[in-house]
Amino acid sequence: VRNAIPMNMKKYFEYFSKKSKFFLITSALGLDLFIGAAGYLSGYKVHMDIFYLVPISFVVWFVGKRAGIALSFVSIATRTASRFIGGKVLHSYFTTSWNTAIHLAFFLVITLLLTRLKDYMQERTNLISELRTALNQVKELSGILPICASCKKIRNDKGYWQHVEEYLSKHTNAEFSHG
Repeated sequence: VRNAIPMNMKKYFEYFSKKSKFFLITSALGLDLFIGAAGYLSGYKVHMDIFYLVPISFVVWFVGKRAGIALSFVSIATRTASRFIGGKVLHSYFTTSWNTAIHLAFFLVITLLLTRLKDYMQERTNLISELRTALNQVKELSGILPICASCKKIRNDKGYWQHVEEYLSKHTNAEFSHG
């Protein structure tokens, strides 16, 4: 996953990757509460809902899907509490419940998408690593090999004639057995 991250962000990803789950979850909860307090201070007419995605995304990426799902519920509780404490008047329980459910669904969809993206990036990184390892093991012959039509020997770079098996064993990792 680190190979797909821009260079200026790698140090932050490495820093947080080394931290404990407790630290990461506590940090995300603190940020969630900070966003709730900002929502309270700005009043219920200013929507801070999109900012809850920051701690949710953070915890999904560095801790995992379960933590992201749990923080989605915590974010909904924080959002609801800050709106009601801030003076949001309930006009309709149905509308309030519907809006809360939609926000929760949105947070959960983002959690699942980020989880899948992280898994995909990890698979991609592993595949690139495997391909690089395989590429390092491959020796390739290219160009035209001069070969004698009658004795089937190959002329090497020094102009000497070698058996095909000897030439290929020297220039590749191939091994021959005559059985």
